[in-house]
Amino acid sequence: MKARHGNDPIERSGGRLACHRRRAPLAAALLALLMLCGLFGAAAPAGAATKPGVPTAKAPTGTVTTATPTFTWSKAKGAAKYELRVYQGSTMQFQKTGITKLSWKSTALPKNVRLSWKVRASNAAGAGAWSKSLALTIVTGESAKAITAFSFEGLTPAVTGAIDEAAHTIALKVPPGTQLTALAATFTSTGASVAVGATPQVSGTTANDFTQPLTYTVTATDSSTQAYVVTVTAGALAIGDPYQGGKIAYILQEGDPGYVAGQTHGLIAATADQSTGIRWWNGRSIVTGATGEALGTGSANTTAIINAQGAVATSYAAGLARAYRGGGYSDWYLPCQAELNLLYLSKAALGGFGSGAYWTSTEYRSDVADCQYFNDGHTDGDAKDWAYRVRAVRSF
Repeated sequence: MKARHGNDPIERSGGRLACHRRRAPLAAALLALLMLCGLFGAAAPAGAATKPGVPTAKAPTGTVTTATPTFTWSKAKGAAKYELRVYQGSTMQFQKTGITKLSWKSTALPKNVRLSWKVRASNAAGAGAWSKSLALTIVTGESAKAITAFSFEGLTPAVTGAIDEAAHTIALKVPPGTQLTALAATFTSTGASVAVGATPQVSGTTANDFTQPLTYTVTATDSSTQAYVVTVTAGALAIGDPYQGGKIAYILQEGDPGYVAGQTHGLIAATADQSTGIRWWNGRSIVTGATGEALGTGSANTTAIINAQGAVATSYAAGLARAYRGGGYSDWYLPCQAELNLLYLSKAALGGFGSGAYWTSTEYRSDVADCQYFNDGHTDGDAKDWAYRVRAVRSF
């Protein structure tokens, strides 16, 4: 018998090699059992089918002028085919299955009724969820009577209306301070004519009072009608807002001269001083009759001063204020005592004021006129030949 050497593997391992080989099949079987029981969290095999995602319905929506519209939608993840359904109320009017593209041109659909439609995707795993529904109304031929666009092109910037075809309403929001009493709407319609009450409407020409909701009635060729309620709202003006050549200095309140309920009026200040030092008079010591002190009297004061002292001249305060043309307006004037005080109270929002005295258009006597100091707000009567600041105003 051949002797075993000390480096023989079996001898070195004490005879355990054969035992290890016998255990290998048992370990593999145990591992397979554990995986079968899910204890190792084995993943699903690659390529297992899952239902597709949700497409987004795109068009048509709103008023449609063809009885055979083309339906379009976005691609759904994992989609193989699509199904389309059209409803009138809760009743399904049409169903199309097996669509392989992202659009489909329909056969003729019902006219002059509100319809809705939705789409869903499917694949080998089944059908996915339905898209959100879109509403449409098919209006063609003699019965067409929809307003398809509505805007105020005469405003800066132009304002476009939001049309809710389902509710037959049109909403517009115009800039702060816009006068609503005479706005001309630009519109397009599928009908034969459009009227407000008994007044025919010409797009871009006919002006209306929009201080209250207004009804536009569209008449179709077959004499059927559809009414649209138009509502216009204006943002509120605030002190310091840029407006009509200057900045809002004051908004009339109930009880003020010139106040009109439901309308916005007030005082606009120029954006900067017209002079940092100019005399009140033109060199003649005369009584001009410009004695108004209350809100609303500044313009008349300015006119009286100019009439008494001669043609408009930029060598004295009232003439300089009237000659100002900020924003292209020619009705600027020197504020009276009460109006200048309103500018002082809002000087932080208006900006650009000096700390010295400003002339008012309020005359005290032949050689003295009222002024106000913008460092502390006190008023005084000073000689007309003193050089004080000027800030023109206008009413709106």
